[in-house]
Amino acid sequence: MTESVQLNKILLGMGDVTVYVLAFYISFYLRYGWDLPQRNIEPFTFMLPWFVAVFLLLMIVYDLYSIYIKFDDILASLICVVLIAVVINASLSFTLRQFAVPRSIFLISSILQLLLLSLWRYLAWRRGFLIKDPRPALIIGYPGEIRKLMSSVNVSLDKGLKITRELRLNSKDNFDSSWQAFLSSASAHNIEVILVCGSVGQREREKVMSYALEEGKLVMLVPGIYEILLQQAKMVSAGVMPVVLLRGIMGEGRLQMVKRTGDIFLSLLALLLTAPLMLGISLAVKLDSPGSVFYAQERAGIKGKTFNLYKFRTMIRDAERLSGPVMTGQKDDRITRVGRFLRRTRLDELPQFINILKGDMSLVGPRPERPHFIEEFKENLPEFDYRHQIQAGLTGLAQVEGNYTTDPVNKLRYDLYYAQKKSFFMDLVILLRTARVMLQKKKAS
Repeated sequence: MTESVQLNKILLGMGDVTVYVLAFYISFYLRYGWDLPQRNIEPFTFMLPWFVAVFLLLMIVYDLYSIYIKFDDILASLICVVLIAVVINASLSFTLRQFAVPRSIFLISSILQLLLLSLWRYLAWRRGFLIKDPRPALIIGYPGEIRKLMSSVNVSLDKGLKITRELRLNSKDNFDSSWQAFLSSASAHNIEVILVCGSVGQREREKVMSYALEEGKLVMLVPGIYEILLQQAKMVSAGVMPVVLLRGIMGEGRLQMVKRTGDIFLSLLALLLTAPLMLGISLAVKLDSPGSVFYAQERAGIKGKTFNLYKFRTMIRDAERLSGPVMTGQKDDRITRVGRFLRRTRLDELPQFINILKGDMSLVGPRPERPHFIEEFKENLPEFDYRHQIQAGLTGLAQVEGNYTTDPVNKLRYDLYYAQKKSFFMDLVILLRTARVMLQKKKAS
């Protein structure tokens, strides 16, 4: 099945490129008719390989060749790919002095590309082009965890996985008997993927891994905190004995100077470009409900140091005067009409570019939490404090992979994984995927 999926990914990519290029040529015929001017076609032909390279790179960045993707994610990703590609391609044409590539062609082709790519990708997704039949899967864990993981699988991975069997554990630790019953069953041979919930013990995981290696099964683990921390572990030798050197949370190191320079430049640029938009939002907030335009809230950043985080006000004035600090719900009556729109589109976060410019936070990193809630989370999750080893961010891995209501333990998993794996390229990917989040209501609510 692996070879078949890889071949289908290549064929899907070839189809994407064909549709993308075809939209360019259709736009030329719509603009000029059948008598195409050579002074426009020649520079376009010279630039076309660059355009295709940018397009394919963006398609990969937005994970559009994954078998685990829903169509609304595909559509939001295609919008981002087409819009970002047209900006980059126009910039490349200017940089390489191919001025004869008309701006009207970029405009017409981008509309056609979005329409044709959406149609092509819908047909490919509907027909299960990458994978015809979902892989049958076994899920192992305690009942509550199984329900949570199954709901995530059914929402996000339904084209790639189908849960056909459950191995439910209980407080009496019935793993051994249940596992033996599974191994001796007729369905064991048909299972291709084994999903293991986070609370399944180390001994049990070792048995599952051993079986999977012997039988060629795919294992998907919900990682524990310390498994994530081992991501950057280094093997060293102590005489004849191998030893794993765990460095702990990876600090910013040499990346910090590069990140800080980028933060200053990009936050200044963002503040300049969004100034008219922020002025309009300020007016809308003021007209919608009484109170100030901006809202400053205490948050904890690197090393737990607190700072005032700036946002556009999205709630009624003095929303927490009687209740005290309360987590915002999906249908919170305190949210204003304009505030609901700002939260859904993440536009309420724009003033945080000021925080980035000041050095309170970075463009990418764990989202800073309120000290009150941090203390609450730490009662059941002491490791929550680990995320404060690196600079907080405007957006992060938890925001692009999860959503607004992702629970603290899963946010922590994402944040620690980012802390261990962070790089300039990873930051760039997260920033690009943040644009997709702004188009998806389910991610912001």
